[in-house]
Amino acid sequence: MKRIVLLFLCFVCLNGCDPDSWRPSCAPHAYFHFSYENHAWVSVHSGWIIDENGIIRSYKNPHKWNYPDSLGYITRFELEENLSYCDSVIGKVSAREMSYYNHLVFPASKGSLTKPEPHGADMGIRMYSCYWYDQRKGRYRQVILNQYGDWIRTNENDKAVKIYSWLSRLVTN
Repeated sequence: MKRIVLLFLCFVCLNGCDPDSWRPSCAPHAYFHFSYENHAWVSVHSGWIIDENGIIRSYKNPHKWNYPDSLGYITRFELEENLSYCDSVIGKVSAREMSYYNHLVFPASKGSLTKPEPHGADMGIRMYSCYWYDQRKGRYRQVILNQYGDWIRTNENDKAVKIYSWLSRLVTN
């Protein structure tokens, strides 16, 4: 009898959960990304990406780059291709730290961005972002955490702020 009650409680608990609340733990890993682009005087495109193993790979002026589409989506293949354009390994993040921040990405994706404010001219754009896997679309979606330069935008979600703070301390740009 206890087994039946226990199974029933498990069934009720699992069916009563909001799918969005457990999706991050079931999703593939997140990617974390910093980029700097400036095309004012000399074209510069540099930055780094953290892959699924926590390896921080940097790039500088790759010959090709895959950007998210107008809705912010990019395929895993395109992200992996971007990783192949990285030319050095500049660090490593522990599995524990990756797991912790991976679980913050989906809630951060629910945050809203501040209205873009002009800040300067010819400064380029420094952007911190991450990508979470949208199971419905079968693609990753870019989550902008912070953008600084000619224009300033920030993600106001507290999880986005936490990820941005971590990434900005992780590698000195």
